[in-house]
Amino acid sequence: MSDQGTQTQENKPDGQRFYHAQTGYQLILSLSKDEMECRAHLEVKADGAPPTRDELLGYLAADGITTGIDEEALPLLLREARPGKSANGLLAAGIQPVLGDDGRLAFSFDTSDQSPADTTADEDPEKRQIDFRAVQKFINVDADQEIGRILPPTYGTPGKTVRGKPVPSEPGKPLLLKLGQNVRSGGDNNDILFAEIHGRVKQEGDTIHVVEEYVVDGDVDFSIGNIRFNGYVEVRGDVLDGFQVSASKGLKITGNVGACRLISHGNIEFCGMDGQGQGKGSILCGGTITAHFIHDSVIECWGNMLVDVELRNCSIHCRGSLTTGVLAGGDCVTLAGIEAKKLGAPSAVKTVVHSGVDYHDLDRLHILFEQLDQLQQEIAKTKDLQELTALTEKKQQLSRIIVDVRSHRPAGSNPKINIKDRIHEGVTIYLGDAVEEFAAELSGPISLIENSRDGGLRRLSLSSLDIPASDLEKAWLENDELERQERLKQEAAEREAAEAAEAQKALDEAEQAEPAAESSAPD
Repeated sequence: MSDQGTQTQENKPDGQRFYHAQTGYQLILSLSKDEMECRAHLEVKADGAPPTRDELLGYLAADGITTGIDEEALPLLLREARPGKSANGLLAAGIQPVLGDDGRLAFSFDTSDQSPADTTADEDPEKRQIDFRAVQKFINVDADQEIGRILPPTYGTPGKTVRGKPVPSEPGKPLLLKLGQNVRSGGDNNDILFAEIHGRVKQEGDTIHVVEEYVVDGDVDFSIGNIRFNGYVEVRGDVLDGFQVSASKGLKITGNVGACRLISHGNIEFCGMDGQGQGKGSILCGGTITAHFIHDSVIECWGNMLVDVELRNCSIHCRGSLTTGVLAGGDCVTLAGIEAKKLGAPSAVKTVVHSGVDYHDLDRLHILFEQLDQLQQEIAKTKDLQELTALTEKKQQLSRIIVDVRSHRPAGSNPKINIKDRIHEGVTIYLGDAVEEFAAELSGPISLIENSRDGGLRRLSLSSLDIPASDLEKAWLENDELERQERLKQEAAEREAAEAAEAQKALDEAEQAEPAAESSAPD
């Protein structure tokens, strides 16, 4: 800096100004009131020259400006300040303080994992299919599961003025969160939240709950997406084709269901379901199914089924009882009996019905019979005596297993079918070891059970499905035995009467013959 220069300072309401006058130029450094900015005004005389970069840094240092100096602004100011002209620029800016983060709730699980449907991942990312049905927006939790932790606010980061003075930061605001229903706090500072039941996390304003119900006030479509919920779901509309609704504690659908998948450990209730002739509709139910109609669907039910209008072309596996209006087409396996108004259809559509058997046993029998058939083929082909002996022994073991499975009658087994109206041609019924294919229509009302004595089906007058087939068969056999004993007694009595009559007749004849003999004797 030149010895001919002068330096002065002036305090203003909006800050401070430092004047540096030299022979060829004048430099004014303006410092804001909060000392967060330093601006420069440089005037160069017509016959003068601007200061050098080092001289400019010297003026800043002399005025105490050491922080936030913009290294790019210095040469820019000097280039613009040519002889006879002036230039302005921001040479230094302080470091602003960073506000502390507000307290927040950090969930203890990845909310992106809550989607109920997986996208199809292909090796080529361009071929990857996006499932537009996977739009679930709520979070499932289990009982005693950690929901999340309340994180305290942070203090933030202090700043600095251009003169190096610290600028304090403001801390964030604490999270004021209220615990709603089915949520408890824990941990050393009560900052950990736990769910008390299975359900979904629901936040209303500053209150967090875990609720057991999820209500869809309309249709399940692309705006709702697939639903997977640890609780009870109510849909106040229809479920459109291709969607899946899973509810652990029960499911109620006011409207109809398309070619969809319904899953619940509890009861499932809906109006009707139509798999559209492709069998794309499916139900997995751990409780009772209640509906008006079901078409072209695959059903697995661990409770009872109440379908009051009809079941058509369905594959049914039921571990309870089935009550319906019409059961036509497809196959049906129930454990606790069937009651229908009509079985089959006038068109003689093939309808296969099993009652009194667990479908798991039936599936196992199919596998065992396939293995037995394969063994028989191997036995027919082998010519080695040792191998033939081993295969024959294996066949005997397999046959014993088949007998055990066929004779298995689990608790609740009721091989009984009630028909209120009629059975159409084309229906095949399996009850216990009995099977009958109906080639002609059979009118009801009638109850069908297995005829344990003579084979085939026993036709009885209609009785409640609550009366087990075993009790009916036992009562029939006991009554038949009583009737037989009565017939034997009557036959014995009739024989005794006949013998007595014969004896009396003989006696009468003998008595009549004696006077005649006396009269004919000589005197």
